[in-house]
Amino acid sequence: MSIGYEIDYLPVGDGERCGDAIAIRYGNLTGPRSEQTVITVDGGTVESGKALVEHVKKHFGTDTVDLAILSHPDTDHASGMREVVENLKGGVVAMHLPWNHSSDVKALLDDGRVTVGSLKEKAKKNLAAAREVETIARQKGWKIVEPFAGADNGNGLVVLGPTKEFYQQQLAGFKFMPGVESVVGGLIQRVFEAAARLIPESWISETLKEPAAGATSPENNSSVVFLLSVDGKQLLFTGDAGVPALHSALDFAAANGITMNNVQFLDVPHHGSRKNLGPSVLNRIFGGIRPQNSATTWTAFVSCAKEASHKHPHKKVTNALMRRGAKVCWTKGESILHFFNAPGRAGYYPIQPLPFHHSVEDDD
Repeated sequence: MSIGYEIDYLPVGDGERCGDAIAIRYGNLTGPRSEQTVITVDGGTVESGKALVEHVKKHFGTDTVDLAILSHPDTDHASGMREVVENLKGGVVAMHLPWNHSSDVKALLDDGRVTVGSLKEKAKKNLAAAREVETIARQKGWKIVEPFAGADNGNGLVVLGPTKEFYQQQLAGFKFMPGVESVVGGLIQRVFEAAARLIPESWISETLKEPAAGATSPENNSSVVFLLSVDGKQLLFTGDAGVPALHSALDFAAANGITMNNVQFLDVPHHGSRKNLGPSVLNRIFGGIRPQNSATTWTAFVSCAKEASHKHPHKKVTNALMRRGAKVCWTKGESILHFFNAPGRAGYYPIQPLPFHHSVEDDD
């Protein structure tokens, strides 16, 4: 029996706003459904969630999902997930339930007096979308589990992060209240990014730095990080996790004897933002910078909107991935597929990977 996998990334968003909608199938892909496992990860917007449902039916030949994972409760991940749990048959939904861990979260969702447009209102919308996923899933007969480090599906998938302790730390830092500092800082940042100048970068002159403390929000750092092993190949999925969350996941793997010496696929966190990856994490997984013109030995996928800005993905990040042996591909309005030992699929063609950039934005 030939074991293989398919990893599909569907496009999310036509403008600048990014999201994730991922479908995974592995096992004997030329055999019966009983010899295959089907997983969805997030769902993006409502529109991409509907597309994800149809994709599973058309290309995976099934209306049943074994495991649906919600990486974290942001609307650009959770909105489309509602379509998945409502319109596909399922087994297990893996998602965190922050309202069961914090009275503050529960109070936020129960409070009807939130000012529209505030940071608190945005958090409420995110959490409400996630809680709706839970409600619909229970109504449809899905089993709900919280994916903390060590959880597994009994078939090659293991959650590396967050640990329950790390999740509780992040949950305590979720930003529910609006603040002048956040608004002003955001305006300054947008102006600065618009005016960012280009600087040269060569293969040996890496300018990607370690993100500053707090560069990634606690909400994003609560993302599920999981490792899927298929026929000896390791596939690492990261949601919107930042450097602290990724190091915590790698620490858990090391402490529990999970060696990560054959990662063939990386789901690049947070659409390729430079705030989520630094040299330290990349070096732990893939080693240091390789000689220029070395052969690519693994694949990195970036989910990004068709009109996404230079931040998604950031050229410093894609260059850093390439230096460590990656072929880097992005969605940018198209569905993309990474596969191994999989049957051919009509309408799909070889993707052109991103080039190495010799000029990058100086926005540090």
